[in-house]
Formats: sequence, structure tokens, C-alpha cells
Amino acid sequence: MVEWLALVILGCVTATFGVMVGTGGGVIFVPMLLLLFDFDPEIAAGTSLTLVALNSFAGTHTYTRLGFVDLRSGILFAAVAIPGSMIAPFVVANIGGSLFRILFGLLLVVLATQLLVRSYMPRRVKRPKRMRTFRSFIKERSIDTKRGQRFRYHFNEPLATSMNFAIGFVSAFFGTGGGFLRTPLLVSVFNFPVRVAVATSVFALSFYSTVGSVVHASLFHVQWFPTVLFAGIGILIGGQIGARLAVRIQGAWLVRLLVLLLFVMGSQVLYEGIRG
Repeated sequence: MVEWLALVILGCVTATFGVMVGTGGGVIFVPMLLLLFDFDPEIAAGTSLTLVALNSFAGTHTYTRLGFVDLRSGILFAAVAIPGSMIAPFVVANIGGSLFRILFGLLLVVLATQLLVRSYMPRRVKRPKRMRTFRSFIKERSIDTKRGQRFRYHFNEPLATSMNFAIGFVSAFFGTGGGFLRTPLLVSVFNFPVRVAVATSVFALSFYSTVGSVVHASLFHVQWFPTVLFAGIGILIGGQIGARLAVRIQGAWLVRLLVLLLFVMGSQVLYEGIRG
């Protein structure tokens, strides 16, 4: 009973964090499953990705209703990410547990460092570059939200779309969802408004993470009971909370707390991997 309650709380907290920062929550799920529940790498990845899919659907419902999703971009991103998310489950099933922990620990530490650096960088308003070369690749978007906000931006659509194959692979390999890679790239490289980037990333994630989790499930990489059942209950609650908070508050303090958590978990997972 205590374990079931812990899974519900873990699901709720992770979903709230994940939806608010556009990561899907897998960067918290996987190390928790490795450290607290001693899951094998493929079971941790498959179970986490299934939970990420549930989380992203909960967040997508709210973001779409509020009008923050760039639907065309989200569909293109998902379509390109799906093949990568289908290949990765077969790869992760054939690597050792120590190597997986080393790779994932490094991933968490790098992610935490990146988030920390971004949180202290001065915010500058970027003007879209007028590119003479490949001008036809530069697409303009105008997003009108239900709250009366209008977002206008330009970006290189083919380039932003093509990167999603690798993101889809990473998503299913580590069970993280891949939003932690896409969201900062959309903001820093492709000039997406932060809230649109987060919402669109979660929207795309809901599709390709579902496909990846189905492949994982077909390989028996998902622990349905009790993990998916009870953590899933928490996710349905936390996903709604996270999406609503994300459009109301500044998340700088939340990002710093996430950085601390990622550093601690990443260091521990990395240590266990090296120790073998």
C-alpha cells in the first residue's frame, strides 16, 4: 500500500514538473525507477515512456484547449520522430545495465548543466533573421490563444522538423520523451515563443511516445502493475496541474529545483554505472 501511494505521488509531482517545462517527465521517472525500484534498463525505459505518453496526453488536452499549440509543427515533429521511437526499444534491449546507467547519468548531468546556464543567461528578444538563401524554407506562424495572446514568429521548418528523428530515438531509448532536447532548441535556435515551444513539444510527444511505448510493450518492457497503474493516476492529476501553472507563473525557481534534482540523480546513476 505504501509503495502504491508513493507511485501516485511520484506520478503527480513528475507530471507537474514535466508538463511545465515541456520535458514529459521522463528525466525524473527513469532515474527514480533505476534508483528506488532497481528496474532493468529496458523495463525502466519502456515503463517510463508509457508514463510519459500518459503525461503528454494530459498536458496536450489543456494546452490545445488554451490554444498554445502550433498544430502544423507538432504534427510534422511527431511524424518524423515516430521511426526513431520504433527503432530504439530494440537497441536498448541489447545493451548492458552498467552502460545504460553511465549514458543516462551523463545525460542527466549535461541536461542539468544546460538548464542551469540557461536560467542565468540574460533574456533577449530575438528578431527573426531574414535569410536570402533557402528563403522558401522559412515559415511564418501566427498563434492566437484563448487568453487573447498573439504569438508571431519565423523559423526554418525543414530543419526544425528533421531533428526530430534523433529526438524520437533518444526518447524511446532512455524512456525520457525527448522534450528536454526539443523545447530549448525550438526557443534558442528556431525563435519559438517559450509557451508555444513547450505546448507544441508536449503535443508532438503524445504521438511518438505512444508509438514507442507500444513497441516497448510488445517486447515486454513495461511493468503495468503496479507502476503504470498507480503512477498513471498521479500523472492524470499532475499533467492538468502542470499545464495550468505553466501559463500563469514564472518558472525560474522551479527550473533551479529541477536542476538540483537532476544533478543529484544523475551523479548517483552515473556512480552506480561506473561501479558496475
